[in-house]
Amino acid sequence: MISIGGKSQVAYQTSKADAASGMKISVNGKTVSFSPDYDPSSLRTDVAGKLVKKLVPNGTQLKKGSPYAEIEVMKMFMPLKVEEAGTITWANNEGAALAPGDLLATLELDNPENVSTATIFEGDLDVAGWGSLGASDSPTNSKRPHITLRQAMDKVKCGMAGYVLSSDALATLVLFTSS
Repeated sequence: MISIGGKSQVAYQTSKADAASGMKISVNGKTVSFSPDYDPSSLRTDVAGKLVKKLVPNGTQLKKGSPYAEIEVMKMFMPLKVEEAGTITWANNEGAALAPGDLLATLELDNPENVSTATIFEGDLDVAGWGSLGASDSPTNSKRPHITLRQAMDKVKCGMAGYVLSSDALATLVLFTSS
């Protein structure tokens, strides 16, 4: 269960997060897809097949866009190319059966500073319009006290339903409901 706009919604994870396809969740009958992280240092295949030929030996310096392997997919041969420049280190042998997301090789990037990495969000998620009390919703900025009361009560109901409220939101609610 998640709260969106002060209402409880049922959410299901329909596809596990993996290197090939990312993650999919279903919220109230609608599917939300999250793409996998961009990591050019992990050379992976996104289809099932067979590693037919290594085009370069271990330790080769590759330029951006250079082919490094050929895989066989449904009796067709496909070249795989690197997305960034770097030095290759093989993790699989020729003839290996591959599943989507399997690691073929790693690439020590020449310029790792050119690739931004994802950071983990550790704060409180307070999105305007999702049942939160933002600065524009405070009673000092509102000429409509019934809307302020409704927003505060929605937040209290979310807290009582088991959703986590930040200490700032909780302190603000106590002030709104007691005045």
